[in-house]
Amino acid sequence: MTENRPAPPRRAAFRSLGLIAVGVGLGLAAGVVLMSGGPAGAPGASSSGGAPQRGGQYAARPPAVTLVRPETTTIDQSVTAIGTGRAIQSLTVTADISGIIKEILIEPGKSVPEGARLIVLERREQEIAVARARADYDIAKTNASRFEGLVADEAASALEDEAARNELSAATAQLRQAEYELSRRTIRAPFAGVLGLTMLNIGDFLQTGATVTTIDDISSLLVDFVVPESASAYVKADLPVTAIAQASGGLAVKGRIRAVDSRVDPVSRTRRIEAILANEENALIPGSTFSISLVAPGRQAIVVPGLALQWDRAGSYVWKSDADGLAVRVPVVVLQRNSQAVLIDATLTSSDLIVSEGAAMVRVGAPLLSHGADGRSSDKETSSAY
Repeated sequence: MTENRPAPPRRAAFRSLGLIAVGVGLGLAAGVVLMSGGPAGAPGASSSGGAPQRGGQYAARPPAVTLVRPETTTIDQSVTAIGTGRAIQSLTVTADISGIIKEILIEPGKSVPEGARLIVLERREQEIAVARARADYDIAKTNASRFEGLVADEAASALEDEAARNELSAATAQLRQAEYELSRRTIRAPFAGVLGLTMLNIGDFLQTGATVTTIDDISSLLVDFVVPESASAYVKADLPVTAIAQASGGLAVKGRIRAVDSRVDPVSRTRRIEAILANEENALIPGSTFSISLVAPGRQAIVVPGLALQWDRAGSYVWKSDADGLAVRVPVVVLQRNSQAVLIDATLTSSDLIVSEGAAMVRVGAPLLSHGADGRSSDKETSSAY
């Protein structure tokens, strides 16, 4: 016998459907909370308001990110300046003795070797003195040799031999003095260089201390310039420089830093630098103006991909993976950037792992799940950026 059961009331059926709809809505809401990682400002916190836990609600579904290793590089400092060139050796030749000029051997603009004759003064008196001193020297030398033999034969005393040797020493000194006075009558080039102009003429009486000519050793040129105090710490000796000579039709010459001043000028807040340039074929002129440019290695910086950099009200930062693989916020200072990478100052090393892609989904304490980058691939990503 078949039992017929009455159909349930229609109102009860709607109530059941309503409960199912509410349950589905609650489930969706719970799913949204799980995906977002909890309320903003309290990542990893439980719904009951308890203390945050490492990993928190990310344990079910951590954000997938790309992890890379940062690189260390040097920020170059480009410096430009205006400098003045001068000969590596430069001297105004003056007379150290007076006399009448007998010969002038100066050819302005001509290169002369060290010791070349420039001016010859009247010297007949000194030549006579040399001849007399040489005769006295010859006599004293002969007497000294004779008495040396007589003493050996016991024909003269040791006292007579000593007197003869003393006379020879005096005659030698007199000869050297006479030859020195004769040599002073000729003014010579103190070093190899190019001669300047002279205003002297044959027959002029040259006074002691009077200017004879100038001489410049321009085999190399020194260029003096200054750099700002902020850049002076990076400018070191032997750094290469490029100098453009205005007086030589814009000729570009390579050189190097020879010396850096030991102090900063307290008034101009600049530091004096000295560069040396090779002057091939004497193309560079002392006293001319040079445009100096150089690149000095500056401070050390860390290179990270551009997408790794994040901002909020507290400033810029990146996400780093700690020893447990959880996200840690690292504040950074941006130094330079381009379309691919950023130079930053931060407490990071080349062994750290930072988030380069997907950083917007990361929160403090979130477990970082890499989807294909283990850090070793970051070399290719960042090395070409700067």
